[in-house]
Amino acid sequence: MLLNQQHLELLKKGGATTWNTWRRSHPATVPELHGADLSEVDLSEYNLSMANLREANLYNAKLSASDLIEANLNGANLANADLSGAKLIEAKLEFCDLKGANLANADLTGADLSGANLMTANLGGANLNWARLTDAIITEEQLSTVKSRLEGML
Repeated sequence: MLLNQQHLELLKKGGATTWNTWRRSHPATVPELHGADLSEVDLSEYNLSMANLREANLYNAKLSASDLIEANLNGANLANADLSGAKLIEAKLEFCDLKGANLANADLTGADLSGANLMTANLGGANLNWARLTDAIITEEQLSTVKSRLEGML
């Protein structure tokens, strides 16, 4: 699917309360934000569960405490984004640029981070249980800060 301009306008102009109310009233609607430019946008506490954010530009975006459960972020630019405390359970993050991202205390249970660039990302306290890290760019030092079961996942 392609970018839905109405979804993008509501996301950028409405604020978290308006967006989250809209999501509750339209539970079957999947936000189509494929390729959207959301760099530097504050999306803290937004409900973006199941949203299509494939190849979106979220450089330096604020997504702390956001709900990104089952969101498609494949190929997105999340460099320097603040994802602290975000719920990324079962999210698709394949080949994402997460350089310098703050993932402290984020829940990445079952997330697919295959091929993602996690260099210099803060993973302190992140939950990577059952996450897929095949071909991800990540250091042993970063992994040592993570509370997870990583046996056999690399």
